Amino acid sequence: SLTKISPMKANLTNLKFEYLYRDAGNYKQFGSVVFENPSGITAEEATELIRSRLIDGQYFESSKGDVPIIQVYTYHPDLDHGWYEFEQLSETAEVSNPQREFDEFIKDFGV
Repeated sequence: SLTKISPMKANLTNLKFEYLYRDAGNYKQFGSVVFENPSGITAEEATELIRSRLIDGQYFESSKGDVPIIQVYTYHPDLDHGWYEFEQLSETAEVSNPQREFDEFIKDFGV
């Protein structure tokens, strides 16, 4: 006989990485990526891994980890920068986009 798993627990298997770009005028644009999580790492553990790889515990270069580029309204090379801000990481039932595992992402991510 199969063990019944709580539907709430069973659905929260992927990890959602949320970040933002803040330009020189303090305008913000938000982005997110959902990763598969076959290793079952918790959002708290994943957040610790992310923070240990961030600049000043908060920022990362847009080229790291292959996260989608957030289009800025107007980019001023003398004022703006190529850094994104980590916002949060949470467990989610959303489908991964693109199909990629968190373990792969974290290997490529960081300073």
